[in-house]
Amino acid sequence: MVKEGDQSVTLDLLKQKMAEFARERDWDKSHSPRNLLLALVGEVGELSEIFQWKGEVPKGLPDWNEEERVHLGEELSDVLLYLVRLSDICGIDLGRAALRKVQLNALKYPVSLSKSASSKNQEWRNFTRWSIYGNAFDMITILFGEKCRYRFI
Repeated sequence: MVKEGDQSVTLDLLKQKMAEFARERDWDKSHSPRNLLLALVGEVGELSEIFQWKGEVPKGLPDWNEEERVHLGEELSDVLLYLVRLSDICGIDLGRAALRKVQLNALKYPVSLSKSASSKNQEWRNFTRWSIYGNAFDMITILFGEKCRYRFI
């Protein structure tokens, strides 16, 4: 059923496929940010139902049968596709936004304070309370680029 050749699946390919899918069905008029967000939330609810009564599930889902795995893949895909469509309609480059967020999280949660969180709990709380101020110039650089950073110095 899935035949995309040797083409790897990218966010751009999914964005293109979703735009084409909506256009062919004349759904563009109802794909407002609000409507897509509400549909996304509904799909996250369906995804949550799969795990609702399973308790903690080990990585790799070793006890799941093929039918359960297929169902999980379908619900994960629904969430991803609505997220890609929402970002497209909002004019957000989801890939770039995600990479930027990883960079911001690296500043907010440095490795040195993330290891052995239980022993560094208080240190972590103190750091996160002041991290935005302590790393403001780094965040400005990530958000606006190197040239903009020097305007604030």
